[in-house]
Amino acid sequence: MLETDGIPPRLNNQVCEEILCQQYYYRGQLQQDVDVLLLKVNGRWHQLYFDEGVVFWRLQEHEPEAVEAQTNDPMSYPIIDVGEKFALKQSVISDYVTEPFLGGARVSFVFEDKGTLIVLHKSNKTSLRYLSNRFGV
Repeated sequence: MLETDGIPPRLNNQVCEEILCQQYYYRGQLQQDVDVLLLKVNGRWHQLYFDEGVVFWRLQEHEPEAVEAQTNDPMSYPIIDVGEKFALKQSVISDYVTEPFLGGARVSFVFEDKGTLIVLHKSNKTSLRYLSNRFGV
């Protein structure tokens, strides 16, 4: 059974104003493609992340800021603008589904006339996939 911590936001038929992905690197090596996914809908930021197979949703009070790496700090947390990368800014989220699968969980965001963004969590690793509806993309 899939466990969720926090209250999942109402995203269906809402405009996704922004979507960002915070990654996690250790000593220059990518450890988590998606450490935290951040969505801005109706002027509010929502965090999606996973830990040990649990899906976490949190409301974030402030706009996300990149964590500044300290000198000699082996960890870094860059923020990638997923909305810009896949042209999803100001797109309507027609549906989103959270579902378990063998060894993990996934959250799929379906963007009207665009495609599907999938956050996949398996074996305590989280990755991001985008499936476009457009041919040749």
